[in-house]
Amino acid sequence: MIHLSKQRLLVLGALLLGLCSGLSAQTYPAGPIKLVVAFAPGTGSDILGRIVAGKLADQLGVAVSVENRAGAGGIIGTQSVVKAPPDGYTLTLGTNATLITSPLLSNSNTYRVDKDLLPIGGVARTPMVVVTSVQADAPKNLQELMARGKEKTSSFSSAGVGTIGHLTSEVLVKKLSLESNHVPYKGSGQSLTDVARGEILFSTDTPPAVLPLIRGGKLRPLVVTGEKRLQVLPDVPTLQESGLPGINLGVWWALMAPVGTPSPVIERLGAELAKVVAQPDMRKKMQEMELEPMPLTATELTGFIRSEYPFWQQFLSKSGIRLE
Repeated sequence: MIHLSKQRLLVLGALLLGLCSGLSAQTYPAGPIKLVVAFAPGTGSDILGRIVAGKLADQLGVAVSVENRAGAGGIIGTQSVVKAPPDGYTLTLGTNATLITSPLLSNSNTYRVDKDLLPIGGVARTPMVVVTSVQADAPKNLQELMARGKEKTSSFSSAGVGTIGHLTSEVLVKKLSLESNHVPYKGSGQSLTDVARGEILFSTDTPPAVLPLIRGGKLRPLVVTGEKRLQVLPDVPTLQESGLPGINLGVWWALMAPVGTPSPVIERLGAELAKVVAQPDMRKKMQEMELEPMPLTATELTGFIRSEYPFWQQFLSKSGIRLE
């Protein structure tokens, strides 16, 4: 019988682990991949996530399915990815809500993007659109919205507490000194439907979520939260044009994996994602949804996420908003 010292066993174990990791990286992906979207169907994240999943499936040669796991401002779905095996077969389409604001808003010890998730690459970004009903008594512009919000208590909706739509509306409420209460929903669908019915005064959401209802004559866009007007809504002014300079808010999306995922797998996914974002037909789809490509590498994405923290940390610490 051959007896090996503890030290030799450890060395042998490390070599075998390295060999297995190398083999898994070389053969990846060997099966279907799950892309977790931490918001309900019909949201901007869901719409973009399904497009990205389809394109990645074509690039990788395996099925990439979308799993919607909504709740707690995106924490439930993202937490499921944090706890998933770090093998490259469970990913998430993260946003500034799921990666930054929702963890900051949570009273419980939740995940940290810099400790529990690995960046793969950037996907897209976009400003938000403030919308209201098309009913006769609904505001026609931001000034009328401000007047309505000051003369009596009103309400605004969102796709969930801690989403960027919710927080952007909170910024506007404070800047405009409105008396307006937040009504959270579990997705954009019912939130925007109730705005269209006139039951809620206004909402702030992504272009992919609001454009179908705007084109269908159900919602009236009042203002865009970015630096410039949207091509598809050329008559809708920016916040600066409407008398609120210095506010440039929007949402962005990035592909993330659980910490511990092998570097070669992250590199493979990052390379294929970059090809997806660069595809002419993908750029065309983004343009139709008023999304701007955000082709950041894993290293660039890490720096970008870090740069986003200060604004939201300062605003949220003063806002008193909490998820629980």
